[in-house]
Amino acid sequence: MTKRRQLFPFPLSVLLLSCLCSAGAWADLAGTATLYLNGGKYWFDGDRLDGTPFKGLELENTTGGGVGYGFMITDRWAMEGVVDYFSVSVKDIDEKVDVYNYHLDLFYQFGGQFCGNFCWQPYVAFGAGEIRVDFDDSADNTYDWHDRQTMVNLGLGVKYRLGPRWQARADARAFQGVEEGGLDGFVSLAIGYQWSEYPLGWRDTDADGVFDEMDQCPQTPPGTPVGGDGCPVDSDRDGVPNYLDQCPTTPFGTAVDESGCPR
Repeated sequence: MTKRRQLFPFPLSVLLLSCLCSAGAWADLAGTATLYLNGGKYWFDGDRLDGTPFKGLELENTTGGGVGYGFMITDRWAMEGVVDYFSVSVKDIDEKVDVYNYHLDLFYQFGGQFCGNFCWQPYVAFGAGEIRVDFDDSADNTYDWHDRQTMVNLGLGVKYRLGPRWQARADARAFQGVEEGGLDGFVSLAIGYQWSEYPLGWRDTDADGVFDEMDQCPQTPPGTPVGGDGCPVDSDRDGVPNYLDQCPTTPFGTAVDESGCPR
């Protein structure tokens, strides 16, 4: 058995960049489908080749990527299938193997503001699948072999809306082997294209009369009066919207509490 290596940290740069985004609106509707391409860095556990003819050897960490297809079940839950490919060197010997990682995942996408705006959408994901390692001996195919292992995964990430149909995504994922090996990691970036039965540029998710493209508050409670920007009206401009304001005619500039009344 080899010593487990420390896994990657989640890239802090994703979180820092998210705070620089200007406000926007985004909410995927049920029925929206997304096709995306991804690429990134994969870390292999030191025991990933246990149970194969290369037992005792380790795989080099590598880069690669693949393709995925996702479908929104609701406006928060999504299902996604992914196939990734990596050409990987084996440490200490002059050989390479082909690694395929395919899995089916469930996503939960959070609503509301993220770092003060709506144009980023964080999520958590979990799923299961297989990792397949193929060795092709070009000199003698009698030594060819392949190994398949069940993998479960857990991850988190954030999506950014590039336009009505385009999105970018950063994802950090941990893969745990079931039969052999320990924990692998994959950090990736992706770009995706969306389809929907609804015109993406003319949706009004919170039904407040302001289309999502212009709505700065895309999750206003039903029936709340809003202004042209889609945000709740605040007639006395005290920072407390009318639907929560118990003192709706407070003089301008007066310090108020959470109920909108003078302190």
